[in-house]
Order: sequence, then structure tokens, then C-alpha cells
Amino acid sequence: MLLEEAFEKVGMPFIVQTRLKECYTQPHRHYHNLEHLREMLKWLPRSHNEAEIAIEAILFHDIVHSSIPTAPGLNEALSIAEYLFYNTKAMAIDTPFGTNNDGSLEFERRVIETINATSRHTEDQQYLSEVAKLVLDLDLVTFSAPWDEYLVWKERAEKENNIVWLTKYQQSDIKRGRCLFLQTLLKRNRLYYIKTEWEAQARLNIQKDIDCYA
Repeated sequence: MLLEEAFEKVGMPFIVQTRLKECYTQPHRHYHNLEHLREMLKWLPRSHNEAEIAIEAILFHDIVHSSIPTAPGLNEALSIAEYLFYNTKAMAIDTPFGTNNDGSLEFERRVIETINATSRHTEDQQYLSEVAKLVLDLDLVTFSAPWDEYLVWKERAEKENNIVWLTKYQQSDIKRGRCLFLQTLLKRNRLYYIKTEWEAQARLNIQKDIDCYA
């Protein structure tokens, strides 16, 4: 699914599309950007029975990504606030966007659950909805790419980390932090809830990535 196709699928007003693109093209974003969204959407089945929930969660899950260090989960919490703001009449939208949802609290709850879950990738989370599991898998899709493609995403992640975290830490500490993050991922029982065919390649990539810091 393409980005513009996703906008159309959920009936997103142009003013919200513009705001979203502005956020995901901020200068410090080299990983959490529009390419990240496009990569996630590429693997989302068009015929998925909860595609709208998945799309809204994907589009908004990183809409806030601070250029300075923040407390764990704060970016996701602020992203949820942005989602709720733009999905209301605050932007002179007559009804919340989404062709099949009517602004129901249940629909919004499912989107919020999914965005919130993306802040805890280092955990084996329980009691997630099926659509949340799928979005979490898609959020980690780049870890399962062929090694040469993985290296491109690795470079982008490291470049972004250096911009954000150098305001507070030394580069050696930033490298150590990324290595610890990768090691914590490998301790999970499984990285993917639904796309289990991605597991082996992702674990191989992560271990090779960790070895690069040795």
C-alpha cells in the first residue's frame, strides 16, 4: 500500500496529511521518517479486515519524535495526543476521519492501544489485539531485510541517534545504548507475533549488528 493510498483509505483531510508530512520530514529524522512509514505500509495487506485501524496507527505512531532525549514512551504518548487532536473537530473537521469508523471510542481505543504498544518493542507483550500485533511486526520489518538492506537502515538509525542523543551523551555511550537495545531484543521469546517467517533473518541481522560493536 502506498502512502497516498493510505491517506485516501482513511479519508484523511489534506490539512492533516500536510501536518503529518511536516513532522516526518523534520531534519533530525533519518530513520523515523516517511520512508519508515512507506516500508510499513508496503507490507500491510490491502484486504486486511482492520486495515483502517492499522493505517491510522502506522501514520501516527511516530508523528512525535523529539530531536532531544525524552523519557521512555513519551514520544508515543505525545503521538497519541496528536492523533486524538487531529481526529476531532479541533481542525474544523466535521467528523473524525475514517470511512468505516464513526469516531467511536472503541475504534480510537484500538488505534491508541497499537500506538502505545510500539513503545515496548523490547518486551514480549501479552493481550494485544491482532491488528496491534500486525503493526508491531511491521514496525520491525527493517530488521528482517536482507543484510545489505539492513545496513542501510542501520546507518540511518545511527545517524538519527547521533543527532538526538549527542545533546546529552558521548558517542561511545550512544553506541553502547544501541548495542544494549539490540541485545535486549534478542532476549525476547519472539520478535514477530504474526510474521513469524521474518524471525530467523531478523535474529541473524541483529546478532551481526551487535558483533559490529565488539
